[in-house]
Amino acid sequence: MMQDLAGWSTVLELMPTAMFVRDSAHRWVFVNRMGCEYFSLNADDVLGKTDAELFPPEQAARFEAGDDAVLRSHEVVETEETVTDPHGHVRTLLTRKTCIDLDGAPHVLASVTDITELRESEAHVRWLACHDALTGLANRTALFSRLDAAIGRAASGGLRSALFYLDMDGFKKVNDAYGHLIGDELLVQFGARLRSVVGPDDTVARIGGDEFALLVDDHGDLDAQALAERILLLAGEPFDVLSTTTFIGTSIGMVAIDTDAVAAGELARKADSALYEAKKKRNRLVVYTKAMDAALAHRRDIEKALLEALLTREGLSCHYQPMIRSADGKVVGLEALARWRHPTLGVVSPVQFIAVAEETGLIGQLGEWVLRTACARVAKLDDLFVAVNVSAVQLRDDGFADMVMRVLLETRLPPKRLELEITETAIVNADGAAVQLLRRLRRTGVRISLDDFGTGYSSLTLLKDLAVDKVKIDRSFVQNATQAGDSAAIVRAVSNLGAALGLCVVAEGVETEQQRAFLSEAGCDELQGFLFSPAVPEDRIERIIGPYPVPAPVPAYSAG
Repeated sequence: MMQDLAGWSTVLELMPTAMFVRDSAHRWVFVNRMGCEYFSLNADDVLGKTDAELFPPEQAARFEAGDDAVLRSHEVVETEETVTDPHGHVRTLLTRKTCIDLDGAPHVLASVTDITELRESEAHVRWLACHDALTGLANRTALFSRLDAAIGRAASGGLRSALFYLDMDGFKKVNDAYGHLIGDELLVQFGARLRSVVGPDDTVARIGGDEFALLVDDHGDLDAQALAERILLLAGEPFDVLSTTTFIGTSIGMVAIDTDAVAAGELARKADSALYEAKKKRNRLVVYTKAMDAALAHRRDIEKALLEALLTREGLSCHYQPMIRSADGKVVGLEALARWRHPTLGVVSPVQFIAVAEETGLIGQLGEWVLRTACARVAKLDDLFVAVNVSAVQLRDDGFADMVMRVLLETRLPPKRLELEITETAIVNADGAAVQLLRRLRRTGVRISLDDFGTGYSSLTLLKDLAVDKVKIDRSFVQNATQAGDSAAIVRAVSNLGAALGLCVVAEGVETEQQRAFLSEAGCDELQGFLFSPAVPEDRIERIIGPYPVPAPVPAYSAG
């Protein structure tokens, strides 16, 4: 075992990363060639000097404290920090330190990797995922996150808020008459006017098309009617857009966020109900009242009927959509999707009945039935895996992992042929017990797929800590990837992240050959969407398992 500096120096000079050695007095005794290039310095400039002589006081103190911790514990310590190098450049460095013995004395051996570009790229992807690229305002994802926080404050007796939904009256006519360039600039200006009427801590969001939302805190002086009148006045003033003067109006629906508020989705639905009423006469504010909400009665009907369906299994079924390997068009798996047809309610949307199941505690029964049905069906097919969606509510059940293993045993489906799809938001909000539960399932061979990736709060830390196997790019980015530069950038960034971390990257919502070509070129490993097949009943699976040959090459698409 090497004990002298000369022996270590020979090895460290061959390392492809910056390496350095400091003694217990924090003096630099060695830095390799890569380290010199990395920090743009000569070895003679640092050898024999202390951190205090080379770096700002606060930075030197952190370095010295880290060295002391390693020398005391003899443990390997990995840290990530932002530092200013000798030339004044701010960098994010990943440093790994360990204690070595040189000539009978303890020293610190460290390797340094510059991950500045990686962190900046990650931050940019995160910004794009939470903001509307056109206006720079918050998007639906960010709005719902802040709505959850507002609900929590109101429920605990703290600050109350109000949610406004707005729709631009006459926008379509302007867009059709003058074109999308004028329309886009009009959206930007309208968003700026909304921003001007609320406080810096209030949220202004564009939630789709010409629909906007305001989340406004009530410090005891909020006059919703007065705020709405100010917005209506501003919206009615002419817009000077690219040498063109246009006129629009706006309709506004509002719901108060008080102690009765329970869920962001429910509040959004109420605000949307009020907006629907406002649009009947246009250019006015309508405040939500229970009298408007006929949908609540329908929701109660769904709850009662769903409970009966889970008891009798009548009307419930699983449909299956193929997942295609982009390289050769081979079907590698099927996603199982719950469907429900009721004798009197008709076809009930999964969005509706799954939300009801989550709120009423029926999601455990429904989830287990879907898992068992899907595993039993796909077990009859050679090689294909099955992907099953898992609700955030299911992850809170301590018995979830045991249930999954029991179903796999009873249906004789090997764990490696099951993928559990979990939304990014569900994982971010999951507690430690849920994360341990997922890790336990991964150890048995079950794969974990991160669904709707890019719409929440993705981070490399999340991917590393959970050790997921797959990320699934949300369809909203896929469908705009060949038209919108920001969507294309997100697709490429996620594909690059996936490749760097050894993850499979899936694109869902593929509908055109142009999208298929771009996604394949961008590095997506698997594809899913109507271009190949919609979800079909179990008796039609054999008709959709391909393969789906890769088309002849077309001129490369460049997302701008």
